[in-house]
Amino acid sequence: MIAERLKFLRREQKITKRELVSQLPLNYSTYANYESGFREPNSDVLQLLAAHFGVSLDFLLGVSDNRKRADDIAILNEDEHEHITSYRRLDTHGREMVDVVLQKELERVTFINAKQLAIRESKPDGNWVELQVFQQRASAGLGSYLSDDSDTDFETMRFMATTISKRADFCVKIKGESMEPKICDGDIVFVKAAPKVDIDNVGIFIYDGEAFCKRLRLDSKKGTLYLESLNKSFAPKVITNPDALRTVGLVIGIAEKV
Repeated sequence: MIAERLKFLRREQKITKRELVSQLPLNYSTYANYESGFREPNSDVLQLLAAHFGVSLDFLLGVSDNRKRADDIAILNEDEHEHITSYRRLDTHGREMVDVVLQKELERVTFINAKQLAIRESKPDGNWVELQVFQQRASAGLGSYLSDDSDTDFETMRFMATTISKRADFCVKIKGESMEPKICDGDIVFVKAAPKVDIDNVGIFIYDGEAFCKRLRLDSKKGTLYLESLNKSFAPKVITNPDALRTVGLVIGIAEKV
């Protein structure tokens, strides 16, 4: 539900994921995992996102359709009460000036808190995994997992140690927009090596000498397999020779480099 709410709120603002993360102290891959449902934000990030979108935590979590945030300051101290009383005595110009200063200070404090959060989340603590990252290129030697070509095309990279990264056997760098909005050009996906992938799951496949990151689908009426793009502007790849289709592995998440 969190993933659906995040997509809804972002699309409501009519901005892309990259535009959104440019306004937040979050890594693109991290946020993409939130929207894809591969990963859930912790409590600090939830509060950051709720504040950014101006909604309640309950709305973001999907437990309520009420967007309004509850006022957690039920009792004002003496200084706060005096400030409010003074504010109400100001004319329009005076209130506008106070509002400007208040907004600037809120932005400053929010930035400082968000930066501290980003540092805490990204600080290396020795918990990482090293995986081979293959460059997914059509009609190219793609390494020991992706082909039998001895001229492997990969690099070893470090990733944050998570439940998903620990399950992965290797990674593949994605090229192209056919799997947007879930997986974007330049993303690195975690892959669990497997001889087959269940229908309706996203995997890495080799067919006709090309590597594909697609969702495996079956036309039950025709008994035809095909590789489906999430981006509807890309036509599906019909598998006319099932024996020539090689499954490399199951895509289990979008990677975040340490």
